[in-house]
Amino acid sequence: MNKRFLLSALVLLAFMAGISSASAVGDGNGVPPLPDNAVNLTMQQNPSDPEQIIVNVNYSDDLQDVDPTVAVDAKLEILEGDNITGANIKWYYTGVLNGSYANYTVPADVKPVWLSSFEGAPVPQGQAKLHNEDGQKYTWLFVVENARGKVFKIRANSTAIRMVDNKPEVVKVLASEELTVDLQPHFSLSDLKVEPVSGSAPLTVMVRVNVTNTGVADDYTAELKINGEVKNTTTLVNLATGETREVIFTYELPAGLYNVTVDDLTPVSVTSIPAAPSASPASGTYLNNVTVTLTGPEGSTIYYTTDGSTPTVSSNKYTAPIVLSRSATLKFIAVANSTSSAVSSAKYTVLKPATLTYYVKVKVKKWYKKWYKYRGKWRYKWRYYWTYRYVKRTSTYWQMT
Repeated sequence: MNKRFLLSALVLLAFMAGISSASAVGDGNGVPPLPDNAVNLTMQQNPSDPEQIIVNVNYSDDLQDVDPTVAVDAKLEILEGDNITGANIKWYYTGVLNGSYANYTVPADVKPVWLSSFEGAPVPQGQAKLHNEDGQKYTWLFVVENARGKVFKIRANSTAIRMVDNKPEVVKVLASEELTVDLQPHFSLSDLKVEPVSGSAPLTVMVRVNVTNTGVADDYTAELKINGEVKNTTTLVNLATGETREVIFTYELPAGLYNVTVDDLTPVSVTSIPAAPSASPASGTYLNNVTVTLTGPEGSTIYYTTDGSTPTVSSNKYTAPIVLSRSATLKFIAVANSTSSAVSSAKYTVLKPATLTYYVKVKVKKWYKKWYKYRGKWRYKWRYYWTYRYVKRTSTYWQMT
């Protein structure tokens, strides 16, 4: 901030100092006045290096045959911002950084300063003559040092002066330009990419973002935020003016729904799907009852149905092993952080003993007495014949319930 301010001031001063004598100032003694628009002055920060302030000065061809006692100097004024005390301004009056320069250190009680009063100024105050500068174009380069992070406003005046008792007396302000000097870094983030945006938990995502600096070079710390909470940081060291660098984060997300972003960019929604739960014992046929234990990922809640329907968070909540006394199809899900797993299922056939009663037709002998007379006496013999009857029988078997 201090540097920019100083640069602007230096530019103006340089411009003033570089101008030689011009037409005489109207002073009531018949000396023609200095023409309007005799000097054109522009001032701007260098977009590629904000610590540099560039001043272009054009002198009109009208500045001819002026009063030789009139010279042109430049004056810098700090209009806003008193926080650049100690900043140093280097005026490269040759227009290149490896050329000659003059120095000025901003004092605590900042006041307007004449460019020709800089230490090492090429033209002492009052000796520059306008008539030597008519029709000329100059570029001054000012570098403001020790003022990073500052913002201040300066004004540069190109002023015709006359020395009276070794002090400058302003005759006319020929040109004036104001500039707000911003020596802060200005970082912007773009092209946020999060991959993948869904997958099985734990899900490792890669987060990429571009960071661009349009201000002075400085360090920048990017923050990875998960659901608004900072989880990781990366510092870009000395990100130069106009430079863009990519920041990459990797992070493992447990099961759940997440908003992933860097700094305050619009977040990307990511779904980390819980692992599907399992059942023990597995599907199969079992005698009598079967006790089923359901297991899901850590921190999850399991919901299940026994009628084959798809479970939801409104279904039965699993809290203890399930005892099945009848055949059933279990379907169950694991839910973690409002995210549901895929549906798991297991089919159980339960058999129970049953008794069957039935009748069997069997062949049996039928005995009877057959009487006959032998030697005057009646006698008998047991005789039989074959016949059939039904006999009750029972048996036990396993029946599906």
